[in-house]
Amino acid sequence: MKKSLVRRLFSLSLVGLCTAAILGQDSDREPISYSASGDAALVSKYIWRGQRLTNDFSLQPSMTLGMGNFSINIWGNLDLAAVNEGDALFLPENPGSGLPAVADRSGLKGKFSEVDYTFSYAAALNDAVSLDVGTIFYSFPERSASLATTTEIYGSLSFDAPLAPSATIYLDVDETSAGDGSSGLYFLLAGGHSIPFDHEVFTGLDLSVSLGVVNSGFSNFYYGVSSSGLHDLNVTAGLPIAMGDNWSGSFFISFSSLLGDFADQQFLDPRKVHEGAGGAPSDLANTIWGGFSLSLGL
Repeated sequence: MKKSLVRRLFSLSLVGLCTAAILGQDSDREPISYSASGDAALVSKYIWRGQRLTNDFSLQPSMTLGMGNFSINIWGNLDLAAVNEGDALFLPENPGSGLPAVADRSGLKGKFSEVDYTFSYAAALNDAVSLDVGTIFYSFPERSASLATTTEIYGSLSFDAPLAPSATIYLDVDETSAGDGSSGLYFLLAGGHSIPFDHEVFTGLDLSVSLGVVNSGFSNFYYGVSSSGLHDLNVTAGLPIAMGDNWSGSFFISFSSLLGDFADQQFLDPRKVHEGAGGAPSDLANTIWGGFSLSLGL
């Protein structure tokens, strides 16, 4: 990993936050606002950009601290079932683990399989367009030997228009270029609409859809194949719940699909693979999943 680049990006993020703090103390300027929020989502499967990464329940907590237009977020995926393996944490279905039958073979159950750190800056460009830029560090605590930490930078534009359209570009500036020499790029188009309810519990219906496009650098890194084009489609329906001051919650259900040739690259459930019943990747490329999220904002 290009650690020097990661350190530079991290340093730039800290410099930005410190600058915001200094400006906030200038009496001639509008005071800087501070915020803190946390949320936790219980999901039936862990889906990332259309890929089914964990074929069982996960808990995904997150915490965000904001200062002016800058924010820092920490997000994690905690496996709640023995479904994934770490570098030295095996599943009971794995005959090649070399461990005795009495050994603990719960894999990553009860452990964080992924922890991500996001440093971002968001601002309104005008009354109709908002900008969000930042850096995301992806880390895999129990799989650092087999799955390297990598870094993305991103930029997003959101529009105050019907269906709330947005466009976001994610560019990996770290590990993906080790493949065919091109950095991994993921382009996301998204939109949504909320329908308010006059109900004591459920406040409305939130609908959203997104479409992802990738280049060969992305596919080489994540699948080991050179391909580009439409990658995934995601459709979500959510039922937000009224929970009082600062608290909010939502039940949601989603449909996610890998598109075209990428359907043949879906990750298989390692439990089934070890049992010799993994099946074809394309059989798992379409996923219906859901969960419940709880949020607290201060």
